[in-house]
Amino acid sequence: MTTLHFEPIDPIYCKVSPVNLVRPYFTYQRTFWKKGRYSKSEMTYDAFLIDKKGMFLAGFLPKILSWCKENNIDYTLQTLIEVLKVEDVPQIPGITFRPDQLRLINTAKEKGRGVLKSPTGSGKTVIAAGIISLFKHSKILFLCHTISLITQTINEFEKFNLGPITSVGGGSKDLSGRIVVSTMQSFVKIPIEEYCDKFDVVIVDESHHISSLKTDRKGQFQGTYAKILSTLLAPIRFGFTATLPETEEGKLALEGFIGPIIDEVTIQEGMDLEFLAKPKVKLINVPINTKISGREVTSYKDIYLEGIVLYRQRHRLIIEEAKRLADLGQSSLIYVNHINHGERLLDVAERMGLKTYFVQGIMEGEEREKLRIALHNKEILTIIATIAWSEGVNIKSLDCIMVAGGGRSELALLQKVGRGFRRDTNKNEIVICDFLDHGRYLSNHCVERISVYVENGWL
Repeated sequence: MTTLHFEPIDPIYCKVSPVNLVRPYFTYQRTFWKKGRYSKSEMTYDAFLIDKKGMFLAGFLPKILSWCKENNIDYTLQTLIEVLKVEDVPQIPGITFRPDQLRLINTAKEKGRGVLKSPTGSGKTVIAAGIISLFKHSKILFLCHTISLITQTINEFEKFNLGPITSVGGGSKDLSGRIVVSTMQSFVKIPIEEYCDKFDVVIVDESHHISSLKTDRKGQFQGTYAKILSTLLAPIRFGFTATLPETEEGKLALEGFIGPIIDEVTIQEGMDLEFLAKPKVKLINVPINTKISGREVTSYKDIYLEGIVLYRQRHRLIIEEAKRLADLGQSSLIYVNHINHGERLLDVAERMGLKTYFVQGIMEGEEREKLRIALHNKEILTIIATIAWSEGVNIKSLDCIMVAGGGRSELALLQKVGRGFRRDTNKNEIVICDFLDHGRYLSNHCVERISVYVENGWL
């Protein structure tokens, strides 16, 4: 019987030979849009995880070795020696880790690379800090998705006395700290030679954004995260996420560049351990909109515009519910997908005498943070927000999340509703308010959201 030989090339790539024995078994469906004369059509083709020379992303090694064992295929594995000093016990001044947090930290210590799946509100910054405390003598890169996350992360890490911290992003480019916190958008602009061999550990927050394996004609990866992680020689790699990418390619990209899921804390576990609030879903029926019930409006873009963005009866239902909560002293965060929709809701709120603020991408990070604190302290009871606030923003005291923008993405939905999952002293429940839309596309999307609530046991 032929024996497969695996050779790690570096922390990014491995090589297998003979390649023809294993390559055909590791394919996935890649999609692309083919332009026709009058329309575009979605096409698929088989893409390989292992190239013709036997090279593959190192994160796939556990998957391929498991396949070998399942199929009784002999193999040899040449080890890539990477020696980093690791502390025996994670320690952060003033912090006592919960059992679930300690489990994830110890799993990371044991595995050395992989994805830690943990729900919003579980204290991922504390878990990350615990992991960092194990690597006291190593240089750490912590990658965030937004500038606001940089500020929050640095503020938290500084409390933990983890060592000199510098940042890249928001006008700063300082790689001198033992811990460097950066947005991926800013980090990718740094010349490769300035960072490729400078870090021992990379931690990617909200790692579900690693979603593409696409390459250009020269074989270079195109996605922002992919460009960084395919040139960064850090041997220790961890990703944090509450939700996995929605596409097969996205899940494979996350696995290839970081590694497989090595441990998970579920939402139910969080509720059982009483650090997550229990979601309770409230559904509000939306009157049929005659503009989209006929045949005059047929495209999804136009139906969404008329049925969600411009529909005044729906706006009034949303603001009436927010005002009812505010009159009871309860807070709500209203999510929209379009700025125009948010502005119209803001106008209706003003007419109805409800003090409301609108958070969107152009707002400065400092102003957003002020509003977050005010909402947490219930100095403000109602905020409308775009996806600019769908990640990295936790409002512990929040009473209600409103899914005002509709949509069908399970990942986007879970990210939004997760903003209110943290428990507070006087809060053990978070209300998710959604709207029963009618009409083509909108009703189907509503059913898909409801199925997410049912599958999670919230409805």
